[in-house]
Amino acid sequence: MKKRAENTKVTSVVKAVSDVDENEAPSVVLRGIVSILRVLIILGLFFYVLYHLTNGFSAEMKTEIVKIYSEPVMIDVSGIVVRDETVINHSAGGAVSYRYENGARISKDAKVAVVYGSASDAETVARVAEIDRNIDFLEELGKNNTISATDGITAARDISGMVLDVSARIANGDFGGAALYSDELVRTFIVKRIALGGGTDSINAQIDSLKAERVGLSKSLSGAVSTVTASVPGYFYDYADGAEGVFDYSRVTSVTPKDYKEAIEKIAVASSDAVGKTVSLPKWYFVCELEKDDCVALKQGNKYSLLFGVNEINIDMDLEAKNTVGEETVLVFSTNRMPDEFDFGRNQDVSIISETVSGYRVPSSALRVVDSTVGVYIRSGNTVKFRVAEVIYESGAYSYISTESEGKTLYAADDDVNNDIYCKGLSLYDNVIIGGSKDLSPGRIVN
Repeated sequence: MKKRAENTKVTSVVKAVSDVDENEAPSVVLRGIVSILRVLIILGLFFYVLYHLTNGFSAEMKTEIVKIYSEPVMIDVSGIVVRDETVINHSAGGAVSYRYENGARISKDAKVAVVYGSASDAETVARVAEIDRNIDFLEELGKNNTISATDGITAARDISGMVLDVSARIANGDFGGAALYSDELVRTFIVKRIALGGGTDSINAQIDSLKAERVGLSKSLSGAVSTVTASVPGYFYDYADGAEGVFDYSRVTSVTPKDYKEAIEKIAVASSDAVGKTVSLPKWYFVCELEKDDCVALKQGNKYSLLFGVNEINIDMDLEAKNTVGEETVLVFSTNRMPDEFDFGRNQDVSIISETVSGYRVPSSALRVVDSTVGVYIRSGNTVKFRVAEVIYESGAYSYISTESEGKTLYAADDDVNNDIYCKGLSLYDNVIIGGSKDLSPGRIVN
């Protein structure tokens, strides 16, 4: 009886457990589903935060503060130098000894050179020319009674500096550059000797010594053929290229595109054996040709800065003429300025500074087009915004934006006012997004 009672008790417990499982099974399943959803929600939140922390799984967002910059607008051209030139011819051959340096002012009938009979006398002739220049220099010094011992000390210091420079150039193989110091060294040495050795008497002694050396050298030459004189006063140059008459100096402002092309062809085959030339007037011209559309910004009568490539010298010149025929335009610039050591070669490569552009400068890669509107994305706090950008000039990797770009309402044409977005124009100190973020859109939240 006791055993049956125990079995009955066990059976009752099992039945009770079975009853509980049948009643509680749905609740256990539900709790499992809820637990899984919680895990998924936690994972979703984790990845959402991670997404924003990394700006959409991209590299770190890069921005740039908007500032105002200015840049010259360059027009690169090739053109021709035109001057009031008179060629100095000499029919006889031989070695030429010039008495004046390039750019020196001379009078009518000035003896600009002496031609000797034999080319083998070239070295002697070169020395004679140097003596002639030093004599002219000393005669000018003789008119100056203010040279003092202090000038001599300064000259000595200058000599030391030049010697060091010459040594450095020779060490670097720049023999041509070293040779340029030869005349200056001699003249500076002469100033030193005059200042420290006796004033005018010393000058006269130097002149007499140089003249005596010149006489001795002249006797060793084959004999002078003739003396070359200038027929008109002006500025002397010891070279001529044969293109001195390609343009009529008095009519240069009326040159047409056809005239210009013909002149280019003549210059290409020009040659000369003239001794030199005289430039009568300081006023000179630079003539070039451009497509009409490429020089719209250039206005006749205005002054422009021209950067000459050979010397890298900026010269302000007046645009005297702008002669257009069809789609081609000839520009004629002029100036009276004659910079020292400027290369007046006939053909010149020049950059014309047509204007200076000023505006907000942003990388061109930051520009975007949204609803047919050009602009840039900016970061304002943790929000991405779109700003309208009116491009006024492009220069390399950068674009210049107007400081007065007008705002615009995007998506206004679709008649759905709910998605209209008003975007202001770009402003000073806006924080332009220039890289490191994908899928930008107005109103996007970033961290």
